[in-house]
Amino acid sequence: MKKVLKTLFLVALSVGTMSTAFAESAGQAGAYLKMGVGARALGMGSAFTALADDSTAAFWNPAGLARLEQSEASFMHADLTMDREYNFFNYAHVLKDKSGKKTGVAALSHVSFGVDGIPETRMATNDADKPATRPDGTYTAGENVYIFSYFKDAEKNTFGSYARKLSDKLYGGVNLKYLKHELFTNSASTWGLDFGLLYEANQKTTLGLSVRDIGETLDWNTASGHEDDVPLTTTFGVAYKARTNLTLAADINKVEDMDAKLFAGAEWWLQDYAALRLGSKDGDLTLGASFKLDTWQFDYSYADETLGDAHRISASKKF
Repeated sequence: MKKVLKTLFLVALSVGTMSTAFAESAGQAGAYLKMGVGARALGMGSAFTALADDSTAAFWNPAGLARLEQSEASFMHADLTMDREYNFFNYAHVLKDKSGKKTGVAALSHVSFGVDGIPETRMATNDADKPATRPDGTYTAGENVYIFSYFKDAEKNTFGSYARKLSDKLYGGVNLKYLKHELFTNSASTWGLDFGLLYEANQKTTLGLSVRDIGETLDWNTASGHEDDVPLTTTFGVAYKARTNLTLAADINKVEDMDAKLFAGAEWWLQDYAALRLGSKDGDLTLGASFKLDTWQFDYSYADETLGDAHRISASKKF
């Protein structure tokens, strides 16, 4: 146990040191990557690094995928404040050899985030045939700014995952990612990596480590050749099964060049088909609930966030 904890600590320390080699300074590019996916995990305050036992583990800690016994697909949609739209879907497939023995789990995931209907405004230069200055398409005399078109600020993250059991109690996983950001007539893209480890200390306690957004720098196709560095995120978590139907979890989340944050949550299954969740994401209240129907599970989460209340709905299906 002590040897494993020492290994996890050394891995986290070494990756944190490596971050300076990938970026001169960490900005806040790719902020949507820190929002999280799946209403189940979000209802627990995003404390999911050590729990990570469904297909959304591909995002939180890819090592958790290796514990899946059935293939699974997940979907999430959220209409957030300030006209923001956030979507996620993925599919995790259990790999088996010719004898039917599980050899690992592979997954494909996609996250999209954006704001649509952003007006492109221009200055009017003459009095004849001026384009509209009003949303209804009319022009008002004396106004010198008009709406020329509308565009979208769109960010996308597509990644493939592979996870497998490394030893009797240790699991490992990795993501290969492609990020793209489109804004008006310009775009930027980059490749990156995530990796994770998960250790089953005993029947009740699980430890997890994830390192996300390794080596990601968005290169813009502008004349200046501007670059945005995506900050590295390192998370260490613990999950404890207090009772057969009650799980407690906590994460220490550290984004590069920012203070560490504490995420905590609880999941209580009232029946085999219904659950309630409570959490705190760095002091912000989160709530959640689930309902199972045959091979489907439907999840809901609420979060008290800085930009306003956030409601998210997700669904998953086992195959």
